[in-house]
Amino acid sequence: MRLGYASFSARKRFLTVWLGVLLSVPAWGQGFNLNPAGTCTLGRGGTGVALPCSDGSALATNPAGIAEISQLVVTSGATLHFIRGGFTDDYTQRETHMETRPMLLPHLFAGARVNTSWAVGLGIYGPYGLETRWPRQFEGSFVGYRTRLQAVYVQPTLAYAWGNRLQLGVGPLLTISTVSLWHQLDLAQQQALPNVPFGALGIPAGTAFANAKLESQEAYGLGAHLGMRLRVTDQLHFGLRYLTPVKLSYTGHIRFSPLSTGLVIPAAVSLGGQQIPAGTPLDVILASLGIFAPNGPLADREAKTELTLPAQLAAGLGWEVWPGVTLLLDYQWTEWSRFDRLEIRPQNGTPIVRIQDYRNTSTVRVGLALQTSDVMEVRMGYSYSQHAAPSKTVTPLLPESNRNHLTLGMGWKLGSGVMLDIAYQYVRQDDRRGRVVDPAPGMEPSTALNSGLYRLSGHVASISVSVAL
Repeated sequence: MRLGYASFSARKRFLTVWLGVLLSVPAWGQGFNLNPAGTCTLGRGGTGVALPCSDGSALATNPAGIAEISQLVVTSGATLHFIRGGFTDDYTQRETHMETRPMLLPHLFAGARVNTSWAVGLGIYGPYGLETRWPRQFEGSFVGYRTRLQAVYVQPTLAYAWGNRLQLGVGPLLTISTVSLWHQLDLAQQQALPNVPFGALGIPAGTAFANAKLESQEAYGLGAHLGMRLRVTDQLHFGLRYLTPVKLSYTGHIRFSPLSTGLVIPAAVSLGGQQIPAGTPLDVILASLGIFAPNGPLADREAKTELTLPAQLAAGLGWEVWPGVTLLLDYQWTEWSRFDRLEIRPQNGTPIVRIQDYRNTSTVRVGLALQTSDVMEVRMGYSYSQHAAPSKTVTPLLPESNRNHLTLGMGWKLGSGVMLDIAYQYVRQDDRRGRVVDPAPGMEPSTALNSGLYRLSGHVASISVSVAL
């Protein structure tokens, strides 16, 4: 049931390569939403619903935009993410840093004009994804110390232009996704005897004795991306796009593995009618219980879960203020209220339910493009995104908050038909209080469990090469 590259058929290998690279996507707040794809778009602060870039990234920002393409255009590039974050405990003031590593997110766009009215395109990109990594010794590791969601959108697109005023575009979506959740189990909360947890026998809370890893197979979902562009005047443009929600059903395995507690029994005790002498390692006792045996309570097993990637509705204005100076403004609404709970259903086991209660969010983006010469365009932008998680569900799985983005980019025409784009973005997420423990079984999460402050910031760099034939 695990992902196995050797088992993929040849016709899947192309997508498999992309999936393999896209597996590592950082968490960036506002749910697990990512920046609009494309280096040119990133340099303009993510704007482009009204006036998409001419490199084919219109497939992601507004499918109607490929109707502007005058010839075959192919763009390939990658975006490097580097994030830093941590959690500071209220009581101990101990700070735990997230595990950081640079991560790449590639994108590929291609578009071509068929005739004076029709254009076609194909885009492969990732509008959603996340990865959070904490040290396994982190106090929040019982909630989760590694969370990973990857979602690749494959979007063929058809666009039509009515004269030079109105353009429409539509693209069906195939979404390919995997999810992984890793966390530790606390022995103090496990049952030593019926209705008698180990904690009642003196085992300290926070005693890790097992790892639990949920890893899914690929899940597939279908959706659509619709767009409209209107040239109001020669200088003023308006755009609108809608990305439908995509429902995904995952099947995978939960695998349990034992961890050493390092504890010994300090005094002789009687457990279930058996005498245990003082000095006996606790690990020996746990092994004798057979909890990891094939028929034990922590035997590996299949599991299922579902997730709906939310809809997006975005509108934008583009204003050519002066020749060579373009101002862009976008607004995006994201339907995060669909992510109200995460339910994992183990085979022959009790479902694990995590209440999320996300809310719908708004994002505002402003961009500026300056054509400084025949071969150079300078771009800059700013965006602000609301957080989706309520205060009661800010956890190590996704410690998100409101965030601010500042970007700077440049497009350089290298020669006939060849364009190099580069962009940089600084990300500053607001500090936010959160929790590192789950509520008791059957209880709702509450802000009373919040016990510290999450911080997050990061740097994003992107590069693309476009070839027009």
